[in-house]
Amino acid sequence: MTGIRTRGVNARTAPMEIRDAVTRYLQRRRYDAEPRWPLVFSVRWPDQRTLTAQAPDWHRANNALREWAQCQGCPVTNKHRLMVTPVELIDTVTVVDEQTALRIADRASARHYRKARQRIDLLVDECSIPRDTAASVAKMLDDESDVDVTLVIRAAQFFGTHDATGLTPRQVPLAGFSAKWLDQTHRRNVICTLCGKDSLGLSDRPPELRMRWLDPAYSNEPEMMITRPWRPGGDRDICYVIIVENKDTYQSMPDIAHGLCVWGAGKAILASIALLLPWLTTARPDDGDDSSPQVVYWGDMDADGLEILDAVRHTGVRCKSLFMDLEAYQSYSWFGTNLTSTSTPLTSREPKATPTLDFGERELYLLTCGEAVGQSGESGLSDGPTHLRVEQERIPLIDAADALRSLGWPITANNDKETQ
Repeated sequence: MTGIRTRGVNARTAPMEIRDAVTRYLQRRRYDAEPRWPLVFSVRWPDQRTLTAQAPDWHRANNALREWAQCQGCPVTNKHRLMVTPVELIDTVTVVDEQTALRIADRASARHYRKARQRIDLLVDECSIPRDTAASVAKMLDDESDVDVTLVIRAAQFFGTHDATGLTPRQVPLAGFSAKWLDQTHRRNVICTLCGKDSLGLSDRPPELRMRWLDPAYSNEPEMMITRPWRPGGDRDICYVIIVENKDTYQSMPDIAHGLCVWGAGKAILASIALLLPWLTTARPDDGDDSSPQVVYWGDMDADGLEILDAVRHTGVRCKSLFMDLEAYQSYSWFGTNLTSTSTPLTSREPKATPTLDFGERELYLLTCGEAVGQSGESGLSDGPTHLRVEQERIPLIDAADALRSLGWPITANNDKETQ
């Protein structure tokens, strides 16, 4: 029987090797439009001398393989060999089709394979698309739940007959959907594939940036929410700008004469920082030029925080960092954690290029990616990090105030917020 010829299997361990090979095949090919069958396994036997010397053992192996193949519904072919007397040894074992393979493979792989094939069939039936397109889409939906796959199909049917150009993902009138469901770019890409469109024409929500005055002269003024490019006007003389990652720190920053606090909201700052450009790109963090503000970025001591710092600098904002280097980590690592907000473990990651980080920042970045840094006896971190994250809110504000004073920032002495 012709088919996919696989590498040979040892006669004594053939059932186990065939099962493992079939399992791998199902894992690799579950999203093929039409997986190829049959799979033909050649059986390897020893040389004539070994067969003759160990004839009883090889007879048992031959009979065990024949019995296993018959039980699984796998046809075999034979070849003649001599083991004292002429015998018929199994030459090939054939896994003839998908159902046979599913009987042989381990249960988990068989279950995943069936699920993938069912999704391909569902996409073909519901969306009237070619099978190869359905297979590609099913692979894109591998991590989605069955409920979300059904929602993808319903959304594709909607966009196939409706024009939502100009709406944000949350404004699309999809009945029965969470407004946030379309926020994921991955899902929108899948829907485009199903509809045969390059784009759904949706608009991104405009970036927002929250800021508040730190100057005591304006302490009674409400915070600002900006959605358009902004720069200070009138007689407002802003000399100090601090961008903080987290809301608690933003709300608790101490009073600073001629100061402004910007809430970066983590990675959201990478979109919203454009609202303060080009004003902030003229900032000079340490040369004492009174004509432009000094800027400090203060985020979490973790890999994400340092990547955000690097990205902010890439926009042209020249800023110092606060508590985001190896020295700060050594002082505050006991505040750290190795768990996410959902109590799942933080994991190490492959470091990225971060050309704007200075030496101490880069050392901390490597450490929070999971690498050992420094020399034993110097940093004490040559065996790797104690914690992968030290969150900004854990650091006492009185320490932040002292650090900013050391940069020359005019923080009012004994500010009540410093003790919070």
